[in-house]
Amino acid sequence: MITYLIYSIVSMGILLLFYHTILEKEKMHHINRGFLVFSLIFSLSIPLIPVGMADSFLPFQNQQGSEIQSFPYSIEGEWSEVGAGGMMPVSVNSGTSLHPFLPIVLIIYMVIVGFLFIRLLRIIYMIQLKADRNQRKLFAGYEIVLLNEKVIPHTFYSTIFINKDEYLKGEIPGEILVHELTHAKQKHTIDVLFVEFLKIIFWFNPLLYYYKKAILLNHEFLADEAVISDGAQVSVYQKLLLKTLVGQPTHGLISQFNYSLTKKRLRMMTQSTSTIRTFFKMAAFLPLFAALALLLGCEPSTTEYSSQDSPVVKELSIEVLKSEILNINGELMNLSEFEGYLSGMSEYPEQINLEVNSNATTGMVVDVQNILRKQGALKINYSTTLKGNDENLDRVTKEYLQAAEKYMGMSIENTDQQLLEEEYEKAEKLYEAIQEIEPENSLSPPPPPFVPSPEKRLEISVNNSDQSNLSQSTPAPPVEKRNLLQILLDAQGSLLMNEEPTKMNDVKNRIKQFVDNNGRKPDLSENSQEAIVSIKTDRNTSHELYIDLLDEVLAAYSELRDKAAQDRFGTTFSSMEENSDQWTEVKEIYPKRISIVPPEGS
Repeated sequence: MITYLIYSIVSMGILLLFYHTILEKEKMHHINRGFLVFSLIFSLSIPLIPVGMADSFLPFQNQQGSEIQSFPYSIEGEWSEVGAGGMMPVSVNSGTSLHPFLPIVLIIYMVIVGFLFIRLLRIIYMIQLKADRNQRKLFAGYEIVLLNEKVIPHTFYSTIFINKDEYLKGEIPGEILVHELTHAKQKHTIDVLFVEFLKIIFWFNPLLYYYKKAILLNHEFLADEAVISDGAQVSVYQKLLLKTLVGQPTHGLISQFNYSLTKKRLRMMTQSTSTIRTFFKMAAFLPLFAALALLLGCEPSTTEYSSQDSPVVKELSIEVLKSEILNINGELMNLSEFEGYLSGMSEYPEQINLEVNSNATTGMVVDVQNILRKQGALKINYSTTLKGNDENLDRVTKEYLQAAEKYMGMSIENTDQQLLEEEYEKAEKLYEAIQEIEPENSLSPPPPPFVPSPEKRLEISVNNSDQSNLSQSTPAPPVEKRNLLQILLDAQGSLLMNEEPTKMNDVKNRIKQFVDNNGRKPDLSENSQEAIVSIKTDRNTSHELYIDLLDEVLAAYSELRDKAAQDRFGTTFSSMEENSDQWTEVKEIYPKRISIVPPEGS
């Protein structure tokens, strides 16, 4: 929603700027009227129409690049055996959220909308009441209402309001009546009411007030043009305008005379017209609207269905909304329905996109990932496009799974030992390649589990274990307790770092002290290569809080790397060329050994 508002406001601003700088001074008032109204409709529609290049509603992404590494370890205590399967995804839709204040914001919004709507209805009612209570006359097929009070002649829809005494005495010039008659004939009030309704819904958008001002001025240009075309002399008509300005102002729903518009109107009456200039300005419409459509329109969806009972889905879009609620390709489901939906597919989707709403819980996110893993999902995209390293990671992962399947398909008793060792080494090298690739996407899922060695398989065989179970992994290497920093974030937002209460703004400094200790303090890490940061959340922890915590952790590593790069090479790590020797050296000094522990019960 926030992205939609931003895109529409940007479009309105660009089109209004184009109008004021290019179109307003030209005598093509009917075209300008259409341009202003269409600009509003276009700006409110284009972010919703799949015609452009932009990803729809995905502007607020976690900007921290991620190298969160998956590695097994074991340690005595509550968080044992956290490995590759414990990776938790980060939301791409997790910008700043109104979460606890959303009901209050909605109430304030609706109160203001209600007030403005009632105010508009009251104004229309008062105009109609004034028309019903006063004498009426017909003029050129349109109704004139004769008012007892002193007013400037003005028009609402097809009704003209003027002073009764002045009209009966013939003191109202014919040019003024023709001016108001033009407002009635061309139904200028419809434009104004359209903007007023938009102002009620989008009352916080300041550009709508400038659009209304531009539309009202254009209405005056149109009415003035009609008067002059009717045979009035420009100089005489200009004097009449200045004389008519001495009157009482009216409300904003009717076309009227006022001082702020008069100067531009007088200048427009004497403006010369150039057909060639007008043509070129009109010719600029098409590329302008086309450019805005490409820049601000959402990316077309590629989801396809062949049947309702057994859908063939090329692309599966999953949005985690809140507890037990998912949006699957536009259809709301709970977890059990989602699992059944996946099981009923005749073909598995070629691409899976996962978005997480800011009010979702981390437990719900992990449940969704576990269902996808159970169904055999090897790659989950947390954005709408794959980048270079992500494509490479996907390719190497598939090669590893093929090698692992071949290796695990060999009989441990009947296969030549050398051949078995060779196939194991192939799988081992591919698995190492997976771990070496840095994913472009900070949300990339963990690699699949590593196959057991021939010795381990033999031991499993002796114990009558399942030889074909790919999820069986080698025992996790032990970790010195001092090298593990455990962070717990509960559902209330309270933080514990190695069982000590900590504030969110202290996390970054504590991690830097822990990672960069180099054995100085006995309760902190031995060195940066051995330091492990483990993050655990409650099932009901806000996903937004989880992302804030992860950002602090990643920021600590970024600052450590920048400092190391500055000390050694006189530049920052972020400015180094990726995969260069210097970049690799700094990265090896401070590897991001971060493990995400899934909530209990996931």
